[in-house]
Amino acid sequence: MNKLPFDKFLEQALKRNKVKQTHPEILVRGIEMVRRCYDEGIYILFTDGLRTDIDQAKLFGQSRKNYWYKGVNYSAPEKPWVTNAEPGTSFHNFGLALDYVLTDATAKPVFWTRNKQWERAAAIAKELGFSWGGDWPAKIRDNPHIEYNGGLSINQIRAGKMPVFKPFASTNKKGELTMDQYNELKKLIEVQATKIKTLEATKADVQSNNAVGASHKEAWDWAIKEGLVRGDGSKNMNPAGVLTREQMVTMLKRYHDKCKQ
Repeated sequence: MNKLPFDKFLEQALKRNKVKQTHPEILVRGIEMVRRCYDEGIYILFTDGLRTDIDQAKLFGQSRKNYWYKGVNYSAPEKPWVTNAEPGTSFHNFGLALDYVLTDATAKPVFWTRNKQWERAAAIAKELGFSWGGDWPAKIRDNPHIEYNGGLSINQIRAGKMPVFKPFASTNKKGELTMDQYNELKKLIEVQATKIKTLEATKADVQSNNAVGASHKEAWDWAIKEGLVRGDGSKNMNPAGVLTREQMVTMLKRYHDKCKQ
């Protein structure tokens, strides 16, 4: 089994179902949760992040008959139960919740069975301020679900209140980049790469802006190498350009000085 390095593993952990569109404080805690689990040899993926009301309606309709929302029938009795929360009544709808599952170091398989590793991941989530659906009463228990409610009810959230996000200490002791830092660095590298290409193109233009005739190329390359031809004030070599008398004199002087060396 080929273990993914953390940055690659993190990309896989965050790529599903609007996970990156959750509240920024939720996303950064999610990243820290993945990191702490990874460091303990526990591998998790997030399967759900932000949900629109339509997303919620589709999930609520699973396992139910005759469920309508805003004039659309979302009934899907043939599908398994997912949630008891109707649109607008889930912390997911406000970007304050994540769902996770276990995987392995390749981030490919998905394991839905609650075990000691699953519960350890939940404990890590709680260290970061999340509440865990696995602690709920059996009738509504939701093992994959974690939410940051800050002691607020869903009705308070719907009324416009938001939880106070308490600071946490990162375990990033190896100097690894966060996703935001990684993406920012990637952008800077791309900008620098573009600048380098531009400079290389300019350098090529200085050497020769226009194609030199085959019968003159050897002499042209020699003149540039020896510094006899240096281009105009715009660094344009212009090999096919007209030579003025003053330019000719300058070139002759350069040749004379070269011979005296």
